[in-house]
Amino acid sequence: MGSGTSGLYSGTAGGSQPYSEKYHVVSKELTKDKADPDIYNGSTGYFKNPTATTIEKAIQNDRIYIDGKRQEGKVTYVMDSKGDIIIGKRMNPNDNRKRAPHPTLIGGKDPQVQCAGMITFKKGRILDVDTSSGHYRPNIQSLPKVQKTLQELCNKHPDLFDPSSEWRK
Repeated sequence: MGSGTSGLYSGTAGGSQPYSEKYHVVSKELTKDKADPDIYNGSTGYFKNPTATTIEKAIQNDRIYIDGKRQEGKVTYVMDSKGDIIIGKRMNPNDNRKRAPHPTLIGGKDPQVQCAGMITFKKGRILDVDTSSGHYRPNIQSLPKVQKTLQELCNKHPDLFDPSSEWRK
């Protein structure tokens, strides 16, 4: 999953970007998105995913809920420029048959992130995190920022994490 130790992104054809403090959407994905008005508007940029929320706001009774549903499986996340982890379902409010890529968790013309990928949930608890984002293709060296934030969250809410997650060990 993710970029692995080689730093090569495995979710889509192509490699990860060089390590950076912040990542922009890769040009190939941005060009593709600009051609679809249900994903990218020339005046406002990416739409804002209506399910996007910080991970802290998604906590209910030591479980993660998005849009009223306890999370199971993989969910998109980004770490924004302030260091907040934003999660959301892949929901496109313009056309529910279309994609809702990682940049829609922030929205706007140039949504920048420190990291992006997928968080895996098991019965509403955090199990794992990776850097699988075809739009940002963050370098694996960015993942420790996310892991550190999740460790801090685990220190406050240990029952929010699956017993087999790396943060509970």
